[in-house]
Amino acid sequence: MSWILWLMSASFTWQVGVEETTPGFLELVCYCANKCHSSTVSLCDPVAEHLSRLADTFRADFPFITSVLTLYASGLLASSSHDQSKGKDIEKCRNTLPRYALQNFLNNKKQCQQMAASINLLNDHSDIGGKVKNSQHKESSHGPYWEALKFFCQSLADSIYFNRKEILSEAESSWDDLNIIQYAFHEFCNIFLQCLSATEKERETSGDNHRVISVVAVAALMLSLKTNQYIKESTLLVKQVISAEWVSVKRLKYLYVSLNNLAVIFTRKKRPKEAIKALKLCCKASWNYVAYLSRMHVEKSHVSCDDLSEKAIAEFIMEASQKVAFLLQLNQESNFKINGIIKKSLICWSVSENLIATVPTPVSLIKEWVKVQYLMLKDADTEHGMMLYSLLSSCKEISKKTLGKILEEELLSYETQSYLNPRYCLRMRLQIIDILLEEFYIAKDSNLKKSRILIEKGKVLRVHGLARLDECVQCLSDAISTLKLIYGAKKSCSSRVHQLLIHAYLLHALCTQEASPNSMVLSPKSDFLNDIHAALDLYLSSDHGHADEQYEDMLFLWYQLIDFLSIKGYLEIHPRLYDVVMKLFNEKNFPLAKTISELWKNRRLSHGLCASPVNHMFIDTFAKHQSQFSTSTKFWRTCMEELKPLIVGFHHINTEIKQAASCLISSVPQSSSFFRLSNLYYDSSARLVSSGHMIEALAYAKEAHSLRSKLLKQNFEYSVEKMTETFDEDGRIIEKTYYGIQTFKVADSLVAKGCDYEGCTLTPWNVLSCYLESLLQVGMIHEILGNVLDAEMLLRWGRNISRIQGLPHFEVSFSVMLGKLYRKQKLWNVAEKELSSAKKTLASNVDVVSCKRCLCMLESSINQQIGDLFLSRFSSTGESPSMKMLVDAKSFYKLALDKLNVFNWRTSNSTSEEARLEQVISRESPLSSCVINPPKANDTLSNAKAETKIEPRRSRRTKKEVKPASQIQEVVCNRNRRITRSTLRSLVKTEEIVSADRHNAPTAGSATDHLSTAAVGSEHNVASSESECSAADFRNGISSLCNKMKCWHCLYTEAVDCSTLNNFIHMNWELVYRSLCLRLLVSIGKFSGICGNVHEAQEILLESLSVLRKKSSCSNCSSDSLIFLIESIGKHFPGDALAVQRASLLYYICWFTLKSYPHQGTGRNICCELSCIGTVKIVSLLKMSFILCREVPLLFKKICRLLAGVYVLSTSLKQFSLSPGEEGSESQWASFFHQASLGTDLNQQIISGMVQKKQSQSATNSEDSSLSNSISTILDLAGSIRTAPESYEDLEEFVLRFFQGLPSIPVICISLVSGSDASLFRELLHWSHNVRAFILLSHLSSDNQHVILLPVYETLEASDDDASSSSVVFNWKDFDKQWKCPWVSTVIDEIAPVFRHVLERNYYSSSEHFLEYIKKNTSLWWRQRNRLDQCLSKFLQDMEDLWLGTWKYLLLGEWPDCSHLDTIEKNLFEDEEHLLQLVVTKKCYVGQGSEASSSEFESKMHTLFKRMLEMSDNFDEDEGITRKPIILVLDFDVQMLPWENLPILRNQEVYRMPSVGSIFATLDRCCQNEEQFETNIPAFPSIDPLDSYYLLNPDGDLRTTQLEFESWFKDQNIEGKIGTVPTVQELSLALKNHDLFVYCGHGSGTQYIPGHQIEKLDTCAATLLLGCSSGSLYLKGCYLPEGAPISYILAGSPVIVANLWEVTDKDIDRFGKAMLNAWLRERSAASSKCDQCIVPNKSKKCSHRPRIGSFMGQARDACTLGFLIGASPVCYGVPTGIIKRKKRTA
Repeated sequence: MSWILWLMSASFTWQVGVEETTPGFLELVCYCANKCHSSTVSLCDPVAEHLSRLADTFRADFPFITSVLTLYASGLLASSSHDQSKGKDIEKCRNTLPRYALQNFLNNKKQCQQMAASINLLNDHSDIGGKVKNSQHKESSHGPYWEALKFFCQSLADSIYFNRKEILSEAESSWDDLNIIQYAFHEFCNIFLQCLSATEKERETSGDNHRVISVVAVAALMLSLKTNQYIKESTLLVKQVISAEWVSVKRLKYLYVSLNNLAVIFTRKKRPKEAIKALKLCCKASWNYVAYLSRMHVEKSHVSCDDLSEKAIAEFIMEASQKVAFLLQLNQESNFKINGIIKKSLICWSVSENLIATVPTPVSLIKEWVKVQYLMLKDADTEHGMMLYSLLSSCKEISKKTLGKILEEELLSYETQSYLNPRYCLRMRLQIIDILLEEFYIAKDSNLKKSRILIEKGKVLRVHGLARLDECVQCLSDAISTLKLIYGAKKSCSSRVHQLLIHAYLLHALCTQEASPNSMVLSPKSDFLNDIHAALDLYLSSDHGHADEQYEDMLFLWYQLIDFLSIKGYLEIHPRLYDVVMKLFNEKNFPLAKTISELWKNRRLSHGLCASPVNHMFIDTFAKHQSQFSTSTKFWRTCMEELKPLIVGFHHINTEIKQAASCLISSVPQSSSFFRLSNLYYDSSARLVSSGHMIEALAYAKEAHSLRSKLLKQNFEYSVEKMTETFDEDGRIIEKTYYGIQTFKVADSLVAKGCDYEGCTLTPWNVLSCYLESLLQVGMIHEILGNVLDAEMLLRWGRNISRIQGLPHFEVSFSVMLGKLYRKQKLWNVAEKELSSAKKTLASNVDVVSCKRCLCMLESSINQQIGDLFLSRFSSTGESPSMKMLVDAKSFYKLALDKLNVFNWRTSNSTSEEARLEQVISRESPLSSCVINPPKANDTLSNAKAETKIEPRRSRRTKKEVKPASQIQEVVCNRNRRITRSTLRSLVKTEEIVSADRHNAPTAGSATDHLSTAAVGSEHNVASSESECSAADFRNGISSLCNKMKCWHCLYTEAVDCSTLNNFIHMNWELVYRSLCLRLLVSIGKFSGICGNVHEAQEILLESLSVLRKKSSCSNCSSDSLIFLIESIGKHFPGDALAVQRASLLYYICWFTLKSYPHQGTGRNICCELSCIGTVKIVSLLKMSFILCREVPLLFKKICRLLAGVYVLSTSLKQFSLSPGEEGSESQWASFFHQASLGTDLNQQIISGMVQKKQSQSATNSEDSSLSNSISTILDLAGSIRTAPESYEDLEEFVLRFFQGLPSIPVICISLVSGSDASLFRELLHWSHNVRAFILLSHLSSDNQHVILLPVYETLEASDDDASSSSVVFNWKDFDKQWKCPWVSTVIDEIAPVFRHVLERNYYSSSEHFLEYIKKNTSLWWRQRNRLDQCLSKFLQDMEDLWLGTWKYLLLGEWPDCSHLDTIEKNLFEDEEHLLQLVVTKKCYVGQGSEASSSEFESKMHTLFKRMLEMSDNFDEDEGITRKPIILVLDFDVQMLPWENLPILRNQEVYRMPSVGSIFATLDRCCQNEEQFETNIPAFPSIDPLDSYYLLNPDGDLRTTQLEFESWFKDQNIEGKIGTVPTVQELSLALKNHDLFVYCGHGSGTQYIPGHQIEKLDTCAATLLLGCSSGSLYLKGCYLPEGAPISYILAGSPVIVANLWEVTDKDIDRFGKAMLNAWLRERSAASSKCDQCIVPNKSKKCSHRPRIGSFMGQARDACTLGFLIGASPVCYGVPTGIIKRKKRTA
């Protein structure tokens, strides 16, 4: 306080001598004011008050002094509140309103007026801006005024800037008096700029005064922008301060920071104009600051400044460019302004660039320029943008060198921002590149830069695609030439030259390949490989340096090469490529485990379709780099731990895999984990396939395929078109529609840059490789499950992609699978074409596919599949067998076996000699483009004798000399020499050489069709000489193959214990190898059986056990018996691997064991080891295989059928003794396995559909839901829908639960046993060959099961009159459109050819071709139609009489009441009593083995059944409509027959279904749907016939039908369409929202709503399909048939009434009308009481009311042709009631 008192006393003293003491007094006031301002104690107010009093005192006498004192007092008052905030919380200060600080002062009007008056007075007194005569007076007055004004402005400026946010947030009206402050600020700045001398300015900008002028200038600008006054003046002031030479570095920094803050605030307040003005000044200050620093740096200034380093200057340049970029964002309204801003900024930058050459280019600025150009281009709708070259080329301030740097940065900006408009950016990049090459990089000293730009041009041209690839290659060639000149001139070149040359070589190689993707780019001397080797030589050279700037680009290029060569299968240079990658990772100091993880998760340690996840080349390379770790178990365990979420090892269990998937999903967003997750799902699916879990495997495979499809769409651009391919299959024209590929190329945006998904660097090639692997995997599983359409579509698509992209091993793999698929469909020529193509492709690319193991696998698979093709065709129904087919099959099996033997599968690298042998073998047996030429016998490695034609056994009298081999080694086109019937009789004494299970296909594990028929019989061999057709030629090869293998149990145990990567890889290869061996050995075993060598077949199968478990070399197994070894295959197999192959092997061991039973004790050469296996063990082994292959329909069907047969035969054959626990339950087991053998593929599709829908629902409900949630659906399915339990131990309980869950009505299963199984049964029963087949019929209910096996003696053929009468009316050869039989060939064609005859004649006689003819010859036409009707009627009667006989009563709905057996037995003879006990107790029966004994037996059985039926109260043979309904489950080979029209069933309520599982699924689904609308649910579904939708005559050409139904539908007020084609969506909604769908048109209606669309429905209406063949199922060989009924059943339709064959419109209209009227009558009676149960029908518990199928018999009688037309409609589904339902909402 002392200096305040001093001020008081001084004021008194000054009054004594004013003139002398005035300067000193004012200096003292200045001193005191500044002290108050800086003091921590608030003294401003009292001092200001004192100064104000002094001013009032001196006002009249001393105005100058008064004005100075007023300024000091005002300054102190204005800053008093600001002073109060010192030492307090800063946040509190910032939240204080500026009113408190400023408006207290502004509200003091008197003070403000005095302050303004003071400034004016002082201006006049000091003559600011004027001329003062008395310079001494001017100087004396100028100093005090300046100091007072400075004090006042500084105080206010600090307060204003400190509270800038609050001030700028206030309303304009709140600051009306701010112009007074602005006036003061402007006066201060004017005095400083105009009145102060240079010396004074220097003094004022140094020391503590350096900040005043800049703070006041910024505050003045802020207030001007706030009040919108004096903006021009304030802006000019700031510009002058910025541009002044005396401004310090710190003040420049303060200016651009402060101005930037103002710009940010105005931007946030959405005041862009003010923000732009502030930002412009900020940019000017920024560039001035950068230029100032640059000059100081160059001049080596001694000024202490932290910002003088080049790094700091570079950072400031980047900051300045960011501010200009921000300015450009705000200032996009005027192109001229933007151009001016960018030009000025770049000129400013060039100043620093000229001083310091290393300063960075203004990246942010140029990027924003590019973005602005894009936006302007978009708004102007033009394709031409402006380049910086056009803007700056005329600017003298920018040198040519500097302009080149700017253009290169612009080029880079267009590349990094290509996402804005890829096409535009590419065009601009090319323009910039051309300018650089033409204007800048011409001289020799710029060759390096020129090369770099040429490479960039090549990259740009590459993105343009195929159209400009030639230019691209030329640019890269020029770059390479230029760089080689530099490299040659300077041997010690910089790493930059190396890097560019490597870059150019790699790009040149890739572009060369892309220019011709299907060319032989991998030939030894191709430019492609030369470029790669050149790049490798440079990179791996000792003088190659490290270049950080292009690390990512170079790594991606090397990845592209690795992935491209991997997908091609070419691995010769992979070791050197891995060297490069290891070197790159070492440069970044990657840990070793991380390096392996990085390559593993990107799928770069293997090649496409390779069984091993890591190839041996990487292991060798890694060992070379890190020898101390390569053999370390601990190290590999660490690597495995790193990769744990990504590995599906052979010892991982499913729960671990699911947990890993869940962790992967939860750890990263699903969109970024597509690739890693798809790999996990793919590997999991492969493991599940090996363990036989096909449904779960399909779910995982589909998920992997879905994820990879998304990645493919991101990486590739392709277009497709619908195409049709026509095949001639032995006179049958087959059309196949598929989607062909028009274009398929890498997406332009990803040609030069890959995708990064959560650390996974993907190239288009590893995406494509994974996608093709998934296609093959899903297609393979679909094929196993019998989904032939899905499998074919995927496999053809994959093959076409592989062919277009030139991927030989992928193309071969797809073609082999397609060949297998077509073979199983019995499309022999199509299968041959595919396999021929595969063999030719592989032969021409044998040098490309480097992986010898994969090559061996492919070659072996092709040869085996070709062998299977010949063997299947030889055994096929409908084919007269050619002996050459067996010779060809044997030759190819021999090649496959030799291939597996000659290659050392276990070594990492094959020797050069092995490789040479491999190539020799692969080139053997060349194929033409259209045929498969079977190899000659002497072409094989065993050098066996040339194969001769297989001939039957002959007597010496007829034996002829064997023809030379040359005469039989002809091309396949001529191989089809047919064996005549007379020749066949001499061979087998009958006309029977038929299929190895002719109408059933091979299993997934066995690869070929079933065994032959009588050809396997001992006394009816096809081949005569064991040397010609025996397995002796295979014996050495098989022994060699099996002896090389170690016991799988031991291998597995060692691998689990060690857990090294080598063991992991080895086990993967072992699985593949053993799977191949098992499939081949089983095929060879079947081949031997077909040739009649049963003993050799047994030996081969027994030796095949060594592939799985070895007794001789394994100490753990040496003491085990043969039976134990066989059983161990079925149970407790390590790793649960090879399940299907094991099931197949067990099945054939059992089959051939049974085959040897008839010869035991006969002295024939049989396998002693197998002959000791009894029936009990056989049944046990078959049950094990039943469990193993429960999800493989084809093999499952065979095993079930054999088990059913064994149980049935056990009741008639003494040697077939069962275990005591199973005696008395033969019928239960037989009927269970019989039903399980029917519709197996449909059951699996039902389960698969449930899983898929559950999966879709989970995905809809939760985006991150794990796939395991939907997989659990499989285990949650009802036991009745599942085909088998999970374990062998649960089988008995599973069967019991199955029968307990059967519906309340009987289920009748019917199938035909033919082919090899018929031959087996016949031999076991010692019956003659007159028995062509067996009918296996089961009657199933929850409390009774009956099974019969009936021989079929009679062949039902058309009479001569029937056959000749058809030619009177027509000649089928005259028709353009031929009849297409729904089945290719089945056993029905052999035992009932009349049926095919009737259907074919019916088709032609009802064809439109005869419309004109009928009008003229009506009577003749009707006579023909009636004869066909009678022929069909007779056929049905013969079926019942000759095939079923008395056992037709098993078809009855009710089994005869057995409570009166005692009464019946009294009236029977002894043999009849035995027969009765057999029927009642055993409930299994095998028919008689001769026609004579069968007739006698039929008489006894007829009497027995008559007596039993007479004692039953619930049976009336003539009143079938009152009987209990039945459901027929028909095998696909007999479903084409109209079983419902057998005389005993004609008037009964009969339904048909493909499988028992489909019955359960339909009942469960329909009942769930009923629950939504009813509270009391019946046992079976119900429909309301009036809740219908109809589609009538959509094609418009069935006028008679339209007239018949149109008015009827309208009268009933039913919804529908007439004469128009609805959309798929309309029909889908109709099927979903209605009870009944009625279709009156051509076909089944699937031309309007395809089957796959129907199958997607959650609920589906009952259907009445009146079109031709609407209920026909089109057989696909051994796969699931096609047909509308299958689709509707899968959709959950309760009942489908449809036609089995072609019908005429009028007759079928009568049938349809009769059905509809009957349903409506029953609906009307629905509310009445039931006479039998005396209960109102509304209770929904009555089971006596007529149902949908009850009226079929009456409706058939409405047809004129009661059989030809009336027998065509059948009723698929389950018993469905008729109700009157309340109105339902959709």
